[in-house]
Amino acid sequence: MARLLEFEAKALLRAAGIATPKGRMAVSVEDAVAIASEIGFPVVLKAQIPVGKRGKAGGILFAQTADEAHDQARALFGKVIYGFPVTQVLVEQKLEIKDEHYLAILSNPATKTPTLIFARNGGMDVEEQAASGAEGLVTFDIDIIDGLRPYMALDTLVRAGISGRALPAIAQMAVRLYAVYRKHDCVLVEVNPLALTARGLLAADARISVDDDSLFRHPDLGLDERGEVGDRERSPLELVAAQIDAHDHRGSAHFVQIDPDGSLAKAEGKVSIGFDGVGTGVSLATMDELVPLGFLPRNFCDTSGNPTASKLYRITKVILSQPDLEGYVFVSCLSSQQLDNTARGIVKAFPELYPDRKPNIPCVFCFRGAWDETAIAMFDQHGLTQSPLVQVLGRDASERDVAMAFRDLHARWRDSNRAGALA
Repeated sequence: MARLLEFEAKALLRAAGIATPKGRMAVSVEDAVAIASEIGFPVVLKAQIPVGKRGKAGGILFAQTADEAHDQARALFGKVIYGFPVTQVLVEQKLEIKDEHYLAILSNPATKTPTLIFARNGGMDVEEQAASGAEGLVTFDIDIIDGLRPYMALDTLVRAGISGRALPAIAQMAVRLYAVYRKHDCVLVEVNPLALTARGLLAADARISVDDDSLFRHPDLGLDERGEVGDRERSPLELVAAQIDAHDHRGSAHFVQIDPDGSLAKAEGKVSIGFDGVGTGVSLATMDELVPLGFLPRNFCDTSGNPTASKLYRITKVILSQPDLEGYVFVSCLSSQQLDNTARGIVKAFPELYPDRKPNIPCVFCFRGAWDETAIAMFDQHGLTQSPLVQVLGRDASERDVAMAFRDLHARWRDSNRAGALA
């Protein structure tokens, strides 16, 4: 999916006749103060990042005066939230909300239809409502041929307990949301919260995700270079890594950051490491052995399909450019991949990363498969195995052997660092 930022999503909603709070995008502290003064206080300042739950991470702040808007904007610009630096801030009027709901149209993989979802209680915890089967949450599967008719939306809302003047207004918004969903080939159009105010219904927040396969039909959205990983936009390193495969299909160098800024590892009390595997199966098996030992791969990387040495050279530099790593693990599966090419790329990258060929973090390499002995010999010839922080394993090693070897090497490195600090 390619996800629009909130201000981009709201622009599409306004074009479809759906009301949003008054506000504009700011790209600097001074810009934010000017916009806030123009629309009037109090205001809300929202970091524009491609992930959810930013409010819980300090990405939504409020201001009652121009001085306060200046301080809050300064706090947001440059702040890193879930691995994404804040470079844009949406400044909007603060709403006096009487009631808030959840309204969405999404592509439902279970029913293979668009589905209307409405929850009487909107907000950050709507997912928990859905999981618990809370009263007031209803769905309606939409026939793609018939579309969403007003009476269908009305019937759905009545089932949720909506009545009075809000009923036709929310139904009309649902129909308009579906129009946005169809027009832009969306997989999700979400308003949360759908705010009931003295001015009527407003889309206080909005999220829109577009099907990757349809982006060529929507150049106006400017999404051709985005793409998402799970529930977020690609990180800068992921965009760099994507270029490695872009014009060369000889094998893959698929790179995804599991924990872009290392915050997950810290929260879980684990050690953050770089990781590369030849084959998804062996990668997952090795991760299953590493995680219980206290290590969390910062990234997932699959360099399989017999990639060229140049691909391994570039992806190794990408992996090891991640900050604050406490180690690196490379493991191959038993396959026909030419591991001499793999090793050639790695031994070219390491002298550039570590000029004396001695990395400053523990590194375990496991070569198993075609030309594995040549790969190991190449490490010897280039002096990598002379480093006390490098261990190379061969075809007899299991995934557990790899994890245990890394655990022992990391322990020696950690104890050595502590001894040096005490000295």
